[in-house]
Amino acid sequence: MDSGRLEAFSDNVFGVAITILALSLGAYSKPDLGRQIGAHWPAFAAYAISFATIGIIWVNHHALLKNFAAIDRVVLFLNLLLLFFVVSIPFATSTIAAYLRRGGPDASLAAAIFQGVFVGMSLSFGALFWWAIRKAHMTIPFTPEGARRATIRFGIGSVPYVVALGLAFLSATASLVVSGLVAIYYIFEQTPTPVAETSSDTGSEDS
Repeated sequence: MDSGRLEAFSDNVFGVAITILALSLGAYSKPDLGRQIGAHWPAFAAYAISFATIGIIWVNHHALLKNFAAIDRVVLFLNLLLLFFVVSIPFATSTIAAYLRRGGPDASLAAAIFQGVFVGMSLSFGALFWWAIRKAHMTIPFTPEGARRATIRFGIGSVPYVVALGLAFLSATASLVVSGLVAIYYIFEQTPTPVAETSSDTGSEDS
């Protein structure tokens, strides 16, 4: 399979997932609209974080695939695993939106589900990136040192998600804030791509 077909399929999944997110915002028909919207702030916060996260995944996914020289079966299945978690984000978003303000064990469990989906998404994307480097599927391969640095730089975002997963059982709101900070990090952290090497080149500059 060429990367164009894989990307087209993935783009459709991203589009559906990011559209379904809006369902978590609900509909309002009772009097005092301002109070209702204020009372549902978790829905808007979770929506904004999830929308940004899916959007960033889509941008980085595109940047990664455009540098693929080959697609093997492992890449296909790792990509499917990534999409499995992407399409789970709307469910996790609506769950945390419904339970965050209630507090207690339900809010903690909802936050843990939310962060669990994000951990799975992050790890599967990291695995896709790692496999492409390991099997030299890039149009220009990384040097060993460049591969190590790029993998650490791109995969480090998984650590705060794991922290947020544990934090969910102490403070569901704080856990949500952490995932928002990770989204901000990946706005500025592009998918590392190799460049043509020179004698002094590390092989892992930003795209």
